Amino acid sequence: MFEAIATNKALIQANISFKLAVIVFQFGSVLLGIITLVYIVYANSFLMTMREHDYGLFMMLGGKKSRLGLLIFTETLLIGLVSTGVGVLVGIGLTQGLSQLLMTQLGVQITKFTALNNTACLSTILFFVILFLVASIINQHKILHRPVLRLLKGNSEADKPMKVTVWRYIEGVIGIGLLAVGYWAMAKIEILQLMAIPIALVTIVLGTYFLFNALFQLLIYGLKTTNLAFKGLNGFTLGQLNFRIRDYTKMLSVVSILFALALGAITVGMGYHRIIPVMAKSNTAYDLAVYKQTPQATRLVHQLDLQEKQTYRQKIKGTTIYFVTDDFQKQPFEMAKVNKEKVSNHRLTLNQLKHSGRGQEQLLSLQTNYYELRQIKFVSQKEFQTIQAKPSKLVLIKTTGLAKSAKILNRIAKNQVSEIKNPQVTIDSLGGAYPIYQSANIVFGGLEFVGFFLGMAFLTMLASCLMFKILSGAQLDKRRYQMLNRLGTRQKLIRKSIRREIGVLFFLPGVLGVVHVLFGLKMFVPLMGNPYTNLATPFTIFICLYLIYYLITVLIYEKLVVPTVRMQF
Repeated sequence: MFEAIATNKALIQANISFKLAVIVFQFGSVLLGIITLVYIVYANSFLMTMREHDYGLFMMLGGKKSRLGLLIFTETLLIGLVSTGVGVLVGIGLTQGLSQLLMTQLGVQITKFTALNNTACLSTILFFVILFLVASIINQHKILHRPVLRLLKGNSEADKPMKVTVWRYIEGVIGIGLLAVGYWAMAKIEILQLMAIPIALVTIVLGTYFLFNALFQLLIYGLKTTNLAFKGLNGFTLGQLNFRIRDYTKMLSVVSILFALALGAITVGMGYHRIIPVMAKSNTAYDLAVYKQTPQATRLVHQLDLQEKQTYRQKIKGTTIYFVTDDFQKQPFEMAKVNKEKVSNHRLTLNQLKHSGRGQEQLLSLQTNYYELRQIKFVSQKEFQTIQAKPSKLVLIKTTGLAKSAKILNRIAKNQVSEIKNPQVTIDSLGGAYPIYQSANIVFGGLEFVGFFLGMAFLTMLASCLMFKILSGAQLDKRRYQMLNRLGTRQKLIRKSIRREIGVLFFLPGVLGVVHVLFGLKMFVPLMGNPYTNLATPFTIFICLYLIYYLITVLIYEKLVVPTVRMQF
């Protein structure tokens, strides 16, 4: 899904108004490759651990190492190739479905986008084929050079708890320092230009790993020294986390980065979705000006969910446009004002309009020959009739929603262009907010689409990674919870312990991911002005989706490990 965009240079250049966009996506591919590599290595290691006992039995029963090595190599490579093929097909389907859904919901038109991208398919297949080929060789070497007894008893070996040493504090300081450098690089992207991306990429990834490796252990150690550790099964929960900290450090670092990428992408996408209508409505309160009242235009206007419709009689003579005063007294003109990315409309009386330079400028801008006009004059009905010029009507329409009315407004605009019959008049030269909205969608709609698209893709990946990591230990944990059940521990306490343990694993990367996003948005100040406006909406939506994954993980984990038979004494 990511490569469908990252490898399509024509799509990026045509839809994203950011000169470094292609390079940014190339760095994104590298980051995603690193994250995928870590995830696959861990998953492969876990799956091999599950099979070690079987391979040990084969050796004990006289199986030849050469045959067993071929079996391991073939099995790993075959599973990898099949999953890669299925993943590519599913990825093409998801890319097509999600792109169509986003284009429909966001009202943006993306040019040169295709879900079936040969370069994306080939790069994805090549990456995973190499990855699984290496994994096959490693698995073969690991199994064939490990003693049979260790293979048979591998699942029974206990993890060694990590000790708190001075090095943990040093790691924490190094981690914070690296993150600070990464945040600084993102904030100074206008100065550092291209160098900001690799600096931030390296320092934030390493800083996240070091911080989790130190913070997680120090946090557990600190909680163990408090009275909280002696309440309920808190001591057991902390012990669970402490014994598996090595595995969780890597995975939580990966999830934290993915969390930041997903939340950041959705936040930027929603930011552009918010500012496009603001940009369009900042210079006029009306969605479109209709000059030719043709039957088709009249029919289309009736189909709109209109908030307001105003008609002004006018005559244009030279560089002056004349309006009838009675029309403005009956239908006051509205002027748009922008204050901190918020647009408000103000009705102007005729006297206020006469003395408002901005109001008259907005009225002039609604004409197709805006740049040829110099002044506005308001005259009585009698004076209007004496002016030697062709009379016409300026119909201004305002809908209840610019985005939802865009299709009908586009048809009205095309009708006006065809009726005016002037090669210099295009949709962009028509008066109203819609022409600006259409132009802004062309410039920024690509970023909006890509933000939502990648946000959904990264959210799916991070949730899958974390869910798989937690559920992968369920079989080993099952024996521990069965033992607690035999000792008479209430299932209510067991379930409470599980929810807290999984909650910590979801909470920690989530918090650090949010911090990454808050600093990372500095990169978009040159493009969006203030990307921190209305952050509550994307954060709330994303966190709610994140909580759903947490609840699903808890339900599946509880079903796997909580004993079905209660011990009674």
